[in-house]
Amino acid sequence: MSGHSSRMKLFTKFKRKTGKHHAHTPTRRERAAAERTARAEADLRETEAKIYELADRARRELRRSA
Repeated sequence: MSGHSSRMKLFTKFKRKTGKHHAHTPTRRERAAAERTARAEADLRETEAKIYELADRARRELRRSA
């Protein structure tokens, strides 16, 4: 009978306690933080696009003057 209980322990030992299926519902604070992060990332992408645009313009002007 002792062999039977050790087999049961093997199965319970490897159970996953957390996973994607049991993710918690985000709190109001977490949702607000996610929104702020999304806005900040969008602003960053916009700023990067402006930087590349300015750099392209500067390179064109340098080529014209050379």
